[in-house]
Amino acid sequence: MVRFCWLVALVVLISMTAGCGQNAGVQGGASESTETDTSRLKVVTTTTLMAHIVEEVGKDRVEVLNIIPPASCPGHFDVKPADMMVLADAKLFFVHNWQGELFTDDLIRSARNDQLEKAVLAVQGNWLVPDVQQEAITKIAAELAKADPDHTAFYEQNAAALKETVTVTGQEMKERLSAAGVDEIKVLVSEMQTGFIKWAGFEVVGSFGRPEDTSPKDMEQLMALGRESGVTLVVDNLQSGHEAGKSIAHEMGARHVVLSNFPGGFDGTETWALTIQRNVDLLLNTIQS
Repeated sequence: MVRFCWLVALVVLISMTAGCGQNAGVQGGASESTETDTSRLKVVTTTTLMAHIVEEVGKDRVEVLNIIPPASCPGHFDVKPADMMVLADAKLFFVHNWQGELFTDDLIRSARNDQLEKAVLAVQGNWLVPDVQQEAITKIAAELAKADPDHTAFYEQNAAALKETVTVTGQEMKERLSAAGVDEIKVLVSEMQTGFIKWAGFEVVGSFGRPEDTSPKDMEQLMALGRESGVTLVVDNLQSGHEAGKSIAHEMGARHVVLSNFPGGFDGTETWALTIQRNVDLLLNTIQS
């Protein structure tokens, strides 16, 4: 009898313990996560240029997932159907207008999400340039409002604040560059950084493509142009690789610097403001060294 009572008590104790474990898991994990996910607009982006803006404009109204890592070349990223699974329960998918060959409609359909809306952003120019960044902010805010019209005012207010930050930061960076006399410095630059370097005030003598797209003859002609023009700085793009620019700078005896075109390309540069600040720091440190 004593043995039977002891066994019953043991079974009851195990059942209670298991029950507590299951309840704790539901309260602290799945149920809360599900509630949060369904209350926010799930957005997928192809690059951190868009992801950063969505996060700043959408704040706690959105959940953002990005596909292409910020230090990778978007043009060379190998998109797989498995990458598209992040779209399975998303509401909005932001794509650059030059990414059609990468993110085809057939590839997007592989996610099997009939509720998904694709927003193709036609924003020309380098997104690190303040005017271009502000245009992108305006268009992204409009797409968020279209997908979530009940919070249009919220998105518009955040977009206005973000554009003000871009204006102020851009002015500060231009003042720093101007004070350093960059308008007197002639450069050869990666074509992916040309728009930003022109905005910064440097005199662009010539540009070059990715290492695999630059032939020995192209290199020779570019270096001849650089020597003839008095180029003292070669600017490379992190996401494109920096071997072409490094070789050109070495042969010419010029300074060499690598900049990033995407937030998060360098550690500690998760936003547009931090990215442009880091690029300006790199430029000024290089020309003043």
